[in-house]
This record gives sequence, C-alpha cells and structure tokens, in this order.
Amino acid sequence: MSKPRIIRYALIAFLLLTSISFAETREIKLHKVIKKDTLWDISRKELKDPFLWPAIWKENRWITNPHWIYPGQTIKIPIYLLQKEKPKEEAAPKPAEVSEEPVQEEVKKEPVPVPIKKQPLVSMNTLMASGYIADSIPGVGTISDSAAGQRIFGNDDVVYVTVDHPAKVGDKFYVIEASEEVEHPITGKDIGYVITICGIAEIVKAKKSETVAKITKCFREININDALVPYYDVKLPMTTGHFRSPGINGMVIATGNNFKASMLDIIYIDKGCKDGIEAGDIFKTLAVDTHAVQNGVIQVISCRDHTATAIIKSSNMPISPGNIFTRMDKN
Repeated sequence: MSKPRIIRYALIAFLLLTSISFAETREIKLHKVIKKDTLWDISRKELKDPFLWPAIWKENRWITNPHWIYPGQTIKIPIYLLQKEKPKEEAAPKPAEVSEEPVQEEVKKEPVPVPIKKQPLVSMNTLMASGYIADSIPGVGTISDSAAGQRIFGNDDVVYVTVDHPAKVGDKFYVIEASEEVEHPITGKDIGYVITICGIAEIVKAKKSETVAKITKCFREININDALVPYYDVKLPMTTGHFRSPGINGMVIATGNNFKASMLDIIYIDKGCKDGIEAGDIFKTLAVDTHAVQNGVIQVISCRDHTATAIIKSSNMPISPGNIFTRMDKN
C-alpha cells in the first residue's frame, strides 16, 4: 500500500475517533416540534424530568419566548444531562493459593451487617419546584426589571431587584411565586397559599440607586414581580426504597396546575408531619361521587406541620382537589 494512502486512512480514523469522543461527552438530540409540543412536555419525554425545560431553552437561545414554539421548528435536546449508569467491572477471582502449613480449625465469624445504601427520593429540581403550602406569603423583595426588557428569566439572566433591607454583594435569595389563597374543598376553610420556588438569585451589584442580581439556578420559569425570600439550605429526602403506607386518611386540597393533575404532577394534601406523615409515604387516591373509584397513587416528597406535598406516581384519570387519599391495600 502506498504511503499517501496510509496517511489518508490514518487521518480518517483520527477524525472518527475525535467525533465519537465529542459525542460521548455532549450528546445532543434533534427534535422536530409537532402540534401542541411545549418545552415542559419535551423535557418530560426526552430528559425524564419536566423541570429541566430551562436546559433545553438554554441550548436553543434563538427561542425568544419559551412558551411559544411552533410545529416544524427543530430544537436541540441536551440528552447528555441524563445520568448514565456505568456497570461496575467484576473483579476476576484470584486463584487459590496452595498452603503447605498445617490445616487449622476453622473459626466461625459472625456475619457483618451490610449497610443499606440510601438514595435521593426525588431530584433537587423536582423538590424545589414542587413547593409547599404556607399560611401567608413570605417575601423581602421582588424582581422589578431587567436591562434587556425581558419579563421571563432563566439561568444566568441579570435582573434588577427591590429589597426591603439593604443587600450586599453575595447575598442569595430564593425567587418564589405564590398562588391565590387555597380553600379546603369541603369545609371552605382558608388553608394558605401554594408557594413554589422558581430559582435562586445572587446579588452582584448593590448601590443606593439600584440593586442587581443574577439568576444562578432556575427550577421553573421566573417572572417580573416574583417575590424574594432569604436563602436557606434544603436537604434532599433520602430513601432505601422501602416505603410506608400508614393508616392516615385525608384530602387533596390543591394541585400544581390549579385544577386537575396527572402522572408526575404535584398535588398538596391536608395532612402533615404532625399528623404522622413522612416523606416517602405512599397512598392511593379516590374520586368519590356515587362510588369511590381509585384514580391514582401518590408519594409524599415533603411535609410541613399539617400539609404535605406529593408527586403523582400513577393515575388512570385526573386527580382533583376534593379527592381523598388513604393507605394502599394490603397484599
């Protein structure tokens, strides 16, 4: 074989290896938008987490408004965000060593208990964006404006904020959104407000004339006039994979989309930690009319004193405020 041909083949092989290496580190999938597509739905389908939709928006900066995408458009999906499990290599057994020493009597050892490995119950994105019910609307300031004239914000966007007390560079706040006041579906009693955590903002400029912050983390879309509350550490609930279903009955009092919810949506119930609820607890939900019909299975992901936040694990019809929850049937 001639020397030029060998060099040409070597160059082709190098380019192929380089492209394969790049693809492994940053996989992108092209998605052609169809009718009724939203970034939320695409993120749920492709990335298995609807709250990662800001990552898709960031990958496609030509989309000026994430609420408006149109059939026929092609967008890039950053599927490299999916965690890939790498199988552990099994160590090859070592050959038995032949011992010339006299055989000693075997000493029986007590089995050492294997520690149970715990894993997060949900992702931090899901936990933060799911929110909670509060008696009142907290807040020490608001997002007031942006230099670019935007009204919707995501990761790394810069905003002007108004705060009740002087802030300094480095101060962090949660950006929150509050619902209308929630009433109990049966008693009509005021329960509070659904507070959803939209993201984290950090002060980058603090002067008497203006205070500027940068969105360092976005869990869901952030809007003008969203409120600010002081930052605090949040710990993920951990689980061994074994879940309770205690004999506690209660009612769905609100849903994340304000009316009806289905699988992977968020709902809020009228029982909490002081009522015996724990993160990880599983219940079935029932729609009660002429008959009580099971319409889903929910799992608690966080709880406060007398309310809790849950995610819908499965449903065969929408789950609505007024549906009841109860323990799973015994097998």
